[in-house]
Amino acid sequence: MIRSAASVGMVLLLALSPVGSRMALGGGDLAIRLSSSAPSQGDPVLVRVTPAVPADSVSVRWRGRTYPLREEKDGSFLTLFGVDLLEPPGNDTLSVEARRGGAVVSRADLPVEIRERAFPVQNLTLPREMTRFDEATLARINREASALAKRFSRISSPVMWSLPFLPPVADFRPGPFGSRRVINGEPRSPHAGIDLTLPEGTPVVAISDGVVGFAGEQFFGGKSVVLDHGGGLFSVYYHLKEAAVSDGQRVARGERIGAVGMSGRATGPHLHFSVRAAGGRVDPTLVLSLPPH
Repeated sequence: MIRSAASVGMVLLLALSPVGSRMALGGGDLAIRLSSSAPSQGDPVLVRVTPAVPADSVSVRWRGRTYPLREEKDGSFLTLFGVDLLEPPGNDTLSVEARRGGAVVSRADLPVEIRERAFPVQNLTLPREMTRFDEATLARINREASALAKRFSRISSPVMWSLPFLPPVADFRPGPFGSRRVINGEPRSPHAGIDLTLPEGTPVVAISDGVVGFAGEQFFGGKSVVLDHGGGLFSVYYHLKEAAVSDGQRVARGERIGAVGMSGRATGPHLHFSVRAAGGRVDPTLVLSLPPH
């Protein structure tokens, strides 16, 4: 742990410095850059780590879980973690470790201040059959939610994604993220993605390299595709007219994975698109706007 006030100040400088700096830790040193040391709810945070001594691997620990970083050509290591849209504001810690030959050669704990974000409120009126379900349907909904949660908990390796990410559709005009939904006067779960209203049949593509973690039918999402990009990063595509991929298939950035439809619980043709980074449900528009370097 970094205990002195001077050390904590230096780590914060690392997080904010546009060019990076170094700090001696455990016999080695690390240059660490965060895209933000004070992210808001729903923000993705890009982490770049450059060890001053040779390292076989680098990992970060966030919210109780450890995630691998991908080594870049310049010798730095890169990862992406997310602040969930329901994460309470306050202070947290991101831990970074570099290893060589199985032994830790450098370590740092960085303070992260999570800020509150104002989300829109969306009032919807839907037919009763879209909001009230019998026992069999509720059992199906719960099974599907449990299966998705299990998929999203996987931390696969290697990390396959790279910057920049590609929009899932050519005409990318997203709706609001994180809307606090009120359906027929009752508060419901927030909208953890964005909706893209497009003509039925519009091609949908992978935002980056990955493996199909799920391709199938769901009650709410209809025809759905979930891509596992490695290192705890997932992209999600719901309400498809068709899925052009199958479970376990390797896909490349820009590869067609399906087409816009209105399957599942949808009132018209659109794509529900969402991203999870290290367990956090984050704003996909911010993920797509991350710089390429």
